[in-house]
Amino acid sequence: MATEADLGSGPVTKPDPEQTEGYGRFLRNQVFTSNPPLHQPYRNLLVRQLLPRNILRFAPAAARLAQELVEECAGRDRTDFSREFAGRFVTRFWAEQLGLSSDQAAHVQHLMEQMSLTFLLTRTPEQSQRLFSAAATYMDVVGEAVRKAWSDGGNALLDDMAAELTTIDMEGKPEDIGSLVASNFFDGFHTIGVAIENVVFRILSDGTALEQVRADPALVTSAFYEGTRLESPLMLSQRLTLQDVEYNGVSVPAGTPVLMMWAAANRDPEVFDDPDSYRLTRQIQHGATFGGGVHLCPGRNVARMLTEIAVTALTAPDVDIALVGDDHEWAAHSLMRQLTALPVTIRRVHR
Repeated sequence: MATEADLGSGPVTKPDPEQTEGYGRFLRNQVFTSNPPLHQPYRNLLVRQLLPRNILRFAPAAARLAQELVEECAGRDRTDFSREFAGRFVTRFWAEQLGLSSDQAAHVQHLMEQMSLTFLLTRTPEQSQRLFSAAATYMDVVGEAVRKAWSDGGNALLDDMAAELTTIDMEGKPEDIGSLVASNFFDGFHTIGVAIENVVFRILSDGTALEQVRADPALVTSAFYEGTRLESPLMLSQRLTLQDVEYNGVSVPAGTPVLMMWAAANRDPEVFDDPDSYRLTRQIQHGATFGGGVHLCPGRNVARMLTEIAVTALTAPDVDIALVGDDHEWAAHSLMRQLTALPVTIRRVHR
């Protein structure tokens, strides 16, 4: 289904299997596309690595990288925050943790722009070809780097995941540690960057939010939750029912696609007072951005940590950040709530 989203107004044509082989590797090694009984132990493998007590060890590296990027961007006439800060920040962060070189990190960031085509509601054949090609290269680059880093030893994150992978003895499990990481850390390389961009855009678009956060750094957490509530990076998810279900008198047969619209749930007036408003003083409510229950997003903790570290660096007393212009376009016909660009200025100041 994912390879057939093309296809404009003409008849649907299945692409050549050789074209989609890399994209197939990307999809079939993901926890998100695994069904029971594999899904739960595979999901648990990722959840345990990304618990708050485990990711805190990465916070100093993230803070250092955020400061480095502030320095790189400071003084330029214009910085595309999306590519030159948010995307670069998360890519460099995960590259350090997973054993990729700086050149490989830059390559992966470029590949993310092509792989984001997977979120389009329709794609042209040319866009699909770019997506399939980027996915194959991404799986090779990240997979091989991770396999080498694990083989070299000394990487606790990879050692723990590889050891737990050996305990899962079920059909359909990831092929190896490289395939596991490449397939499942895509959101780390891509979607967390979108979350950071959206949170910062909300802060800068509001007339008082920047000064509020600068005056009270504790509001960084509120900025994260309000920003991701109003601008949820992934606006919906699709699943298939595995059995017949009846819900509120509606019969849903097995195999029916079901869309869960996070963007709508996050603006539910029965849950959020004045739901369209951006309020840092709102009592923190997690919303539906990261799902819930047994399908709560495994990466939610690291998404929050990286966003809060980036926002803290950008709202420090000696940093001034401002939007350039007021014409900001959101990507069209996409499942992602993502700006096409976010031009800003970042400067060091003495207050």
